[in-house]
Amino acid sequence: MDLQTTFYVIGIIFMSLMTVIILAMVIAVFAIKAKVNAIQQRIEEKIHSFVEVAQMGEALVEKASDFAKRHKK
Repeated sequence: MDLQTTFYVIGIIFMSLMTVIILAMVIAVFAIKAKVNAIQQRIEEKIHSFVEVAQMGEALVEKASDFAKRHKK
């Protein structure tokens, strides 16, 4: 095997490895993006539930205030 053939073989191996690495990186980016979106959705759901609880508390305070105003003598 002469030098030119060796150089071509090394080049082909390098390009093949880089193609596989780039494909793996693209797949990893999509997997990470999916996980981040799932985490974001869970956080938004928890925030929404906290807001609902706060609104219920606000409604209770308002009812108690109205009740106190009506029964104040």
